[in-house]
Amino acid sequence: MTTATAPGANCVRALLGLMATLAVTAAGAAAVGRQDVSLVLGLFEADVVWIGILAVSVLLHVRGVPVLDGWRDIVQSVTPRPVRRAVAAEVGCLVSLARVSLRRPPLIPSGAEAFPAREGTLAITLAFGVVTLVEVAVLHLVLPWPTLSVALTLISVYGLLLLLGVIASRWDHPHYATSMSLVLRNGTHVVADIPYRDISFIVPVRDGTVVAPTIADGIARLATMNGCQVAVGLASPRRIALTANGRDRSSVVHEIRFAADDAPEVVSALDARRR
Repeated sequence: MTTATAPGANCVRALLGLMATLAVTAAGAAAVGRQDVSLVLGLFEADVVWIGILAVSVLLHVRGVPVLDGWRDIVQSVTPRPVRRAVAAEVGCLVSLARVSLRRPPLIPSGAEAFPAREGTLAITLAFGVVTLVEVAVLHLVLPWPTLSVALTLISVYGLLLLLGVIASRWDHPHYATSMSLVLRNGTHVVADIPYRDISFIVPVRDGTVVAPTIADGIARLATMNGCQVAVGLASPRRIALTANGRDRSSVVHEIRFAADDAPEVVSALDARRR
């Protein structure tokens, strides 16, 4: 954070504290049946938001800081890095869900060939959806406070949307092959970018030992609920990590297996590119 944006960051911290206080007070008023007080506090909080955004933007402009750059600096200074990463991940999942819903093409480089792995990704989501519907019905029957029931319902629906977004992110970021290499991904994270000269073999497999990305015994498995269908041997061991999370330890592997909807087609396409 620069000295030019420090006052703006302090204002934002004060606004966040005020908004949290108003939100807690409004929730307490709603819980005791004072819906009128809760509504007034909610409207006041909405005013605090837009007035605060306007005031901080004006302050940045007066101090000669570009507004968008200043807000970016402020957000980075007032929110811990894990929070920023979590919010970015949620936004990315929702964007992928929108892209998949609109049938947009997957995010791969121009000229690359995608290897989708959609089969076996929806079972848990469907089960979670059924549980959510049951939960919503129970909440409306059991809870005597309509406002709380609606709030919990919205949280449940949002959780389901995020789960769908995680699946959509994998659909939107498939494995792919370029003219030079095979790129294997776990969602948005590139697990390995393997030049064809570093591949010793590519064969179809039927590996159902795991149903989620795992590394064990020198073999990385980028599995779905259907397991893995393609095995890629490495000419020399390499160190990889399954996620971009800094706490996720990297491991040395000599083989990577991944899920694919059409394993024979994937193997044939990769063999053709290796020649």
